[in-house]
Amino acid sequence: MLARDLPHDVFTLLFSEQGPFEQLSIVLWALLGAALLLKRPLPLCLRLAMATVAFAFAAREADLHKAYTVMSMTKIKFYLSPEVPLPQKLACGLVLLTLIVLLVFLTVQIYGYVVRRRGLLTPVGQVMALPVLMLPVSKVIDRLSSHLYEMFQIVFPLTVQQLIAAFEEGMEMAMPLLFLVALLLHREAPPRAR
Repeated sequence: MLARDLPHDVFTLLFSEQGPFEQLSIVLWALLGAALLLKRPLPLCLRLAMATVAFAFAAREADLHKAYTVMSMTKIKFYLSPEVPLPQKLACGLVLLTLIVLLVFLTVQIYGYVVRRRGLLTPVGQVMALPVLMLPVSKVIDRLSSHLYEMFQIVFPLTVQQLIAAFEEGMEMAMPLLFLVALLLHREAPPRAR
């Protein structure tokens, strides 16, 4: 409701790409990455994989995925464009492929924790499930208005646009915060299923 009632210039300042919500997201992802590197009970390979992904999310929030290239390295057209030099395509492709491998590895680990070790029955698993579910929702919300305009020329009123932006930025900031809470709750592995 705050986002709806704020004057447009104040709202833009708070929820813009350079606003406090976006900047705090970067800090929280980087803090999560650093905290993961220090979390001793977790195996080193798992800590390194999670920390790398957290730092990658911080870099993504800081727009580093397109800071040193002519366009975003996460888009297919980057690799198909003749404007992009081949060495840039190879380097960015290697970074992206590494992140995809790490995400697949972490997905397998999370599946094992949730299914085989019944992790969803623990406070850690329940808190960790929230940002995992929030990630795709925030991406859908982020793209919703532009896709609706491109496909059907639907333009939301300014109030609705502000609510969508506030919700999306708020969720993006909450994700690393929830992962940090899960990390703080983590003590030891839950008992294995019998």
